Amino acid sequence: MAVVSAKRLGGFYDKRKETMPAEARRRYQDAWIAALVEHAWAKAPGVRRRMEKTGLTPKSLKSVDDLARLPVIKKAEMPDLQRADPPFGGFCTVPMARVRQIFVSPGPILEPIGPDFACWHAEGGLFAGGFRRGDIVLNTFSYHLTPAAHMLDEGLEVLGCTVVPTGVGNTDTQVAIAKAVGATGYLGTPSFLMTILKRAGEMEAGRLPFQVAQVGAEPFPESMRRAFQDEHGIMARQGFGTADLGMIAYECPQASGMHLVDDAILQVCDPQSGEPLAHGQLGEIVATVRHEGYPMLRFGTGDLTVVDASPCPCGRTAPRMLGWRGRTDEVTKVRGMFIHPRQVDETVAKGGGAGRAQAVVTRDGHDDVLTLRVELGPGKDAGAASAALTAAIRDVMKLRGKVEVVPAGTIPEGAKKVDDQRKWD
Repeated sequence: MAVVSAKRLGGFYDKRKETMPAEARRRYQDAWIAALVEHAWAKAPGVRRRMEKTGLTPKSLKSVDDLARLPVIKKAEMPDLQRADPPFGGFCTVPMARVRQIFVSPGPILEPIGPDFACWHAEGGLFAGGFRRGDIVLNTFSYHLTPAAHMLDEGLEVLGCTVVPTGVGNTDTQVAIAKAVGATGYLGTPSFLMTILKRAGEMEAGRLPFQVAQVGAEPFPESMRRAFQDEHGIMARQGFGTADLGMIAYECPQASGMHLVDDAILQVCDPQSGEPLAHGQLGEIVATVRHEGYPMLRFGTGDLTVVDASPCPCGRTAPRMLGWRGRTDEVTKVRGMFIHPRQVDETVAKGGGAGRAQAVVTRDGHDDVLTLRVELGPGKDAGAASAALTAAIRDVMKLRGKVEVVPAGTIPEGAKKVDDQRKWD
């Protein structure tokens, strides 16, 4: 059985250890909340309009507790807000000349990044997961349009690590590069790390040098975590973040939940009313992040979780998010990419049309499987339709998927457009 190096579990990261008492944390967060609201009121007309609509001023939002007075803004609202006030809905506080990056999420939703470096708050989670100065890290997240790879790159730079921006795919190349540079770290989805490790075995490339991994963008089963550690000597930890917010929670070596970032306020709320719920209750993740260039106040992610405030043996005192518990809608993440119900209809239309259709997500070992089930109209050629729809899945959903033609009446009327049938341990 492989053993994770003990040096990975020690060390001290001065600014991100998060050992401050709860009272000190609350004072710190109250202070930056008050300053961020003042800044957003003055510089972001979209934030100001939102506050004025409910009769609020900066004096109304001076603390974490005050945030509940501001209605939740849902991620699904952002495309309409940005179309009404292009390009960023009035939520960006810096002029375009000072925007250094613009990312695009499905919607489309544009996410600007201003001049501040490491504004995603990723370095604390990476340190907690065992990354240290001098590590050479393969970053296999996508560098195209989405920010995950970039936010982690900046966190690694703060820690003094070397990044190899390999991006997604090209498994044989990933194996070769990891061996050539002696990569000690991995960033990406857990399923792709498993694919790389399996491919290294098939290529008889020998043991890969990975010691630590930060994984995300999909569920991370405990069986896979154990396989990484016991069979490959890799300490794998996960974080939680979004393109709009950056990293808001991360695992420590104890792997007993994800500690909340001090520069993010995570509220678990009733999905309908937006009212904060007590610790231990299941609800929607509503977050406010200290991001001066793009302040998102009370942003509803659509993700569900539970928060636990009990002490952690690692010594960090921040409450912990107890995993990802699903979505408030039918939006589903497959191999790191969100699938929206409307994308099923877009795929069918682009593929030449069909009757009822449904995207079904299942699991084959450690891999997600996407199947588009369709009912074809009379006279439709199943082979030609399958080929066209397979190509349309790639174009619309940006994923590989297969097509299953089913008899008329197989898909019930009113069935979910996206049916997630995966089971997690």
